[in-house]
Parts: sequence; structure tokens; C-alpha cells
Amino acid sequence: MSGTLKTTLKIILWVLMGISVILLVWFYFGPVVPGTEGTPQAEPVATNYALWWAYFLFGLAVTITLVFSIVNIFTNPAGAKKALISIVGLGVLIAIAYFLASDQPLDIPGYEGSGNNPTTLKLVGTGLITMYLLAALAFLSIIYAEISRIFK
Repeated sequence: MSGTLKTTLKIILWVLMGISVILLVWFYFGPVVPGTEGTPQAEPVATNYALWWAYFLFGLAVTITLVFSIVNIFTNPAGAKKALISIVGLGVLIAIAYFLASDQPLDIPGYEGSGNNPTTLKLVGTGLITMYLLAALAFLSIIYAEISRIFK
């Protein structure tokens, strides 16, 4: 990386961090919305700005990640094959979780909300089962790595 690019990126990062710190200080030590002072629900004036800043930083991180991932695919075709295999594996795992998830409505006394429908329950169940399977795979891979290191 060239010196100019490195310096420019460092300045941009310091500016982003500076804005974040200023918003953080304003959020915690700044004024609150009139009418909420002294109550447990006191809302800082900076809440909306802090949320929009968080959305901006999240979008920036996602954009940079996607751009550099696409650049990496074109500069390293062998790595693209491994990435494609990983994506297909994740898709298979999500499909397995989808077929294991139940769409049976729950009997919840006193609940009148709209979230107890088969579509929502199927998607939530898919997400939970996917998380459980990924956590189990991570745990098993850690165990495998430790055991294989003993026998090397």
C-alpha cells in the first residue's frame, strides 16, 4: 500500500472515530428531550443522530466488505472456489434447518399478537436451528483441532 493511501485511510479512520466519540459524549452527557427530564424514560436529544450514525457505519462496513470480497474473487480464483463451496454448504445447512423447523401454531394463553402464524414460526425456527447447528459445528471443529494437535 502506498504511503499516500495509507495516510489518507488513517485520517479517514480518525475522523470517523472522532465523530463517534463526539456523538457518544453528546448522547450520554447532552440534553434530554423536553418533558422527559428526571424520569426513568429520559431520552437524550442525540438518540436519533447516534442511530443514524450507527446505520451509516454499518452500511459502510457492509459495502467495504462486499467490495473487497468481490475484488478478492477476481484476483484469487482458487479462493473463489473455496468460498463458493462454503456458501453452498451454508445453504444446505439452512435448508436442513428449514425442513426441521416446525410451523405448528403455539398455544399461548393471553397472547393476541400476530406473530403466532405458521410462516413466522417456520422462519424463526429455521434461524434458531441454523444457529444451533452452526454452534455445534464450531464446537466440534474446536474439539477436532485440539485432538488432532495432540496426535501431530
